[in-house]
Amino acid sequence: MTEGVDLRPSAFNFFVPTREGPVLFNAASGRVLALAGADGTRLARDLSDPRRELGIPEVVSSIPTAVLADFVEGGFLIAGDGDEVDAIRSRYWTARVETPVVLTLTTTIDCNLGCYYCYEERSEAALSVTDVDQIVELAASLLEARSRPCLHVDWYGGEPLLNTAFLEAASAGLQDYCRRAGVQYTASVISNGTCWPDDIQGFVARHRLTQVQISFDGMRRNHDRRRRYRPGRAPSAQASSFDLAVDVVDRLVHCVRVDLRFNIDRKNRGDLLPFIRFARGRGWFDAAFPAVLQPARLAAYSERSAFMRRSQLSADEYDAVRREARDAAATHIAVEESEAPDGFPYPRSSVCAALALDSVVVGADRQLFRCGLQVAEPLRAVGRLGAVPSRKRSLPILGQDDGHWWATFDPTLQPRCSRCSFLPVCWSGCPKKHLEGDTDAVLEQGEYWRSNLARLVAQGVGRTVEDGFRYSEADQFRTVGDLSGTCPGEERA
Repeated sequence: MTEGVDLRPSAFNFFVPTREGPVLFNAASGRVLALAGADGTRLARDLSDPRRELGIPEVVSSIPTAVLADFVEGGFLIAGDGDEVDAIRSRYWTARVETPVVLTLTTTIDCNLGCYYCYEERSEAALSVTDVDQIVELAASLLEARSRPCLHVDWYGGEPLLNTAFLEAASAGLQDYCRRAGVQYTASVISNGTCWPDDIQGFVARHRLTQVQISFDGMRRNHDRRRRYRPGRAPSAQASSFDLAVDVVDRLVHCVRVDLRFNIDRKNRGDLLPFIRFARGRGWFDAAFPAVLQPARLAAYSERSAFMRRSQLSADEYDAVRREARDAAATHIAVEESEAPDGFPYPRSSVCAALALDSVVVGADRQLFRCGLQVAEPLRAVGRLGAVPSRKRSLPILGQDDGHWWATFDPTLQPRCSRCSFLPVCWSGCPKKHLEGDTDAVLEQGEYWRSNLARLVAQGVGRTVEDGFRYSEADQFRTVGDLSGTCPGEERA
């Protein structure tokens, strides 16, 4: 298999020192090899450091013939003329085409709560029952362009359940179309948990919900202070948004997966561990559908919330808080990290809905967007509901400046990302941050992987990384990639 082939180490190899012995991880393949003893450590280090003059033929020849094929099959050794970044680029563009269709529907931009950090500008804009036919036509266009087999609808806001008339009508219309077209249908909703119907189980079943996100900002005192009812919107003088959300979760965990998003900044970080104990005591993590904890850092999601930079946790502080949460959860609670939602740094094979070519966000004002975080920013729209081409053609993401940017964004062509050894597991992080030239957020992605990649690999194979180990910038940036590519986000910035 390898005879006569000039082999060299992959630029995506990582040495992972664990208490149980050295491990070699390849970020491009997701494969892991456990090695033994001092020779194993030396080999793992050599194969993870292509910056040095290693004497590669000698390193390769030191690998026993019986296991050399494993190193090649796992991607740890590649042909000398192989272009690893080109292979990642091909995988990325395949994912943009094949990632399942997500139709995000902003039922309303209105909300009954006034969270101090909210980046959306409240208005009375809302989708109407009269929009349902055009929304079904839009969904049909997305699905039929490439004969896609499934549709996922994400109900979004504002608070999406403030507009249940539209939600009910659109859900019925979309499900009816999917039945007729032989398309699988699922849905999810992001909610503050304060205005759900009494028959929660019936609501979940009727709308085919597979996932519900309910947000918390701390224990009752902090949550109610930070998630106050807007004037005239409280159901009673004594109403607590915390109590209502808790009651909803109590019932949801018996019929659907609930993601408990816990929003953290410097002023409420001390509530996270008490909240975990509180949720455990209510049985949320042991229910028929165990809840998942999602610690989330409150940050400047858009220029409207730039003031959040004063109170947001630094990357190191946020990492420390999540480490506390993982320790408190032990093995009994699922704590999800947005950077590695599967708990292991698998090489990416799908993209967010903003990059999926057949996904789109419908704003409450009927404008079309690529990213849900932009629905209150009309200048970021890439189209309008109703201006949809024939079902025989794919939906064009054209027309305005942002449309072209989203259509052409490619992490493998960005000068920094193209030479980053975390590229296969990261794909540049959040593309919106690149669009807006948010350099701090982009740099923090690298910081996360330097601090956490070894831990994620080790725990994924049942081991423990050595205390205090982290990768350096020299480990992150190696001589890989074509540095002639341009970065659209940097051009715009």
